[in-house]
Amino acid sequence: MGESASARTQRELADLRGVIDRDVDALLAHVRSDVDPRNLVRRAPLAVLGSLGSVATAVALAITRRTRESKKAEVRLEAMIDHVDGRIDRLKGKARKRFRKQLQKEMSEVEGASPRDMAVEAVSGALTAVAATMAQGFAKRLLGDQRGEVEQRR
Repeated sequence: MGESASARTQRELADLRGVIDRDVDALLAHVRSDVDPRNLVRRAPLAVLGSLGSVATAVALAITRRTRESKKAEVRLEAMIDHVDGRIDRLKGKARKRFRKQLQKEMSEVEGASPRDMAVEAVSGALTAVAATMAQGFAKRLLGDQRGEVEQRR
């Protein structure tokens, strides 16, 4: 006699669980391999260089922008101090530092964003979008190869 329907269903479920476990283990092995920077550089050096270039450009733009803003703020601050006829020289130590910081804070609130700052942010956003597009293309190629391997094993 054959096995009962319940026993057959349990056996089929156990077989399916085994297949799923093997597929999950294979997927985790692929993920570990893909996360390894050495493998990533070996498989897609252009995408890695593009991503690194994008990050480096964004960092360079941010540093340049902050440096310029800092210099501009310092020049404006000195002009305002000269405008009060050097009376800030009478302040000593922490009081002088607090005055300068408060004055600088109020100046930055009044100024707002310039068109140049907006352009810099737009360019950095575009570079980020290009990097994201490249990463998506890389991921699609990577996942496309894995789908083919999984289907071939079955």
